[in-house]
Amino acid sequence: MKLSGILLLASIFYFSLTNATAQTTNGELSYLRNSTLLEKNKVSLYPNPATDFLNVEISNTELKNVTIKMYNIIGNVVNTEVEVLGDHRYFIKLKDLPPGYYLLAIKDGNNKINETYKFLKR
Repeated sequence: MKLSGILLLASIFYFSLTNATAQTTNGELSYLRNSTLLEKNKVSLYPNPATDFLNVEISNTELKNVTIKMYNIIGNVVNTEVEVLGDHRYFIKLKDLPPGYYLLAIKDGNNKINETYKFLKR
């Protein structure tokens, strides 16, 4: 192996160690977690496909003033009732909507999230 390849491997190993955190118990390493792999603002929609309701959960987040808007597949706003269940958990009633694909736009006041998700209503 050439010297440049060895240096590259050594720098990758050093980078992975410096960006990782370890939890120890009684002097033994219990796990190694790379902090760069934690996903911020992970959004879960379920059930998908949905029939009567849709749950929205945003995990690993510090978002404030979250707004959720629903659109049909051609981009028209669909008026729905979004109920806040708790910290970053929402419940959306779909029972009266016709079947089809819908888009859910999730935004917050600080522009930390501005994403759109597709789901199917049966």
